[in-house]
Amino acid sequence: MLLVEVADDGEETCELVELYDMDEDGHHEAFCRSRVMSPEELAAAAKDVERDGVNRWFFENGTFAWQFSEDRSWWNWKKNNDPTTS
Repeated sequence: MLLVEVADDGEETCELVELYDMDEDGHHEAFCRSRVMSPEELAAAAKDVERDGVNRWFFENGTFAWQFSEDRSWWNWKKNNDPTTS
């Protein structure tokens, strides 16, 4: 689970995602949209969230913007002070 937005009133918006530790250092460097296809997968995702909590690193170290398209809308993330992302 990933924190993507905090409203002016403090309400938090989270997105269920797959988090990846690309270099196996205990820190998640990447994420992608989660695909839950069965009640069993939903139960497993809920256990992951209970165990890991809400990931706040991406929110605290970058900016999310809702990107809308006809076929697929999603949160776009840009790392703070990273000239390679635009």
